[in-house]
Amino acid sequence: MKLVSNVIAISLFLSCAAYAGQGSALGALKGSAGAVSISVPASSPARALRDEAAERALASDVLDLSPNYADFLVSYARNEGYTVLELDGARMTSKAALLDHATRVLRFPGVPENWDAMIDFIGDLPGIHRNRHLLIVTRNAGLISRADASLYADFREVAEFACRNAREWSKGDLTIKFAFVQ
Repeated sequence: MKLVSNVIAISLFLSCAAYAGQGSALGALKGSAGAVSISVPASSPARALRDEAAERALASDVLDLSPNYADFLVSYARNEGYTVLELDGARMTSKAALLDHATRVLRFPGVPENWDAMIDFIGDLPGIHRNRHLLIVTRNAGLISRADASLYADFREVAEFACRNAREWSKGDLTIKFAFVQ
């Protein structure tokens, strides 16, 4: 209810400019009240809406994101205590290159020999990184798809399966998310 009240208050604030004949709502407030000091509290409705959008996104195991939204989500996830690991699709245009790059960046104990081994290694990441909440971001994901569409499809399937397995094995105690950024 408080969020609804805050949204109504902001709507009234923004419409105030129309009634005061000013160029902006802030100008209308200054014109009608003299010197005004306005600060946006840390728990503002805009922030609450952004946080809600980030939480909704993180509810999915595998995400497709624009670069700007990925930057926002990475920042949000770090603030929420996630370990964020970033892969570069430009370095993963073949299966061997994908496995090698993922091994180095994610710090697998060895190079996975197949997709099943990679799923197991991903499930071990919370222990390796000492954090139960991980976000793995693959930047330039479109480069993988353009180089080998079936490799990209396989990698996404591995990501989905690994996230689901980690959640089920841990009875919801572990959170692993993948974001693919074009």
